[in-house]
Amino acid sequence: MTVLLQQWSSLSLSAARQLADHLLLQAEQQGVQVALAVVDRAGVPLVRIKMDLAPAPSQDIALRKATTALAFGMATDGWDARLQQASQGVRQGLPLQDGLALFGGGVPLVVDQQPVGAVGVSGASEVQDTALARQAATFLKQLLG
Repeated sequence: MTVLLQQWSSLSLSAARQLADHLLLQAEQQGVQVALAVVDRAGVPLVRIKMDLAPAPSQDIALRKATTALAFGMATDGWDARLQQASQGVRQGLPLQDGLALFGGGVPLVVDQQPVGAVGVSGASEVQDTALARQAATFLKQLLG
């Protein structure tokens, strides 16, 4: 039988706000200024925040990191390794596609092996952005028990 309807879980606004608050606290404790984006399962932004001294472009970059992580189901810091295995055309062409961010700071949010959203962080170093995004994913698991 052909499936005509699908159901899936998606991150709520309440959960997104709690993730954002946690992420902001972590960034403050680390002394970095970042922008963050939390998107739901459909890639719709639920929360977008830029700390006072974060670079202005980091807002859009954070959103691109979140939507890229969600679309491909992988953290954006994994793209270097993935592209090394790809053809030259893919290595050159994929980074030119609008809306993609193929560098660290985006992490899919997964519950019971299903994506429920994603988080993107931008404004600090790539390593710090990635660590903060991963901390948010870990915090979601704590919230859900």
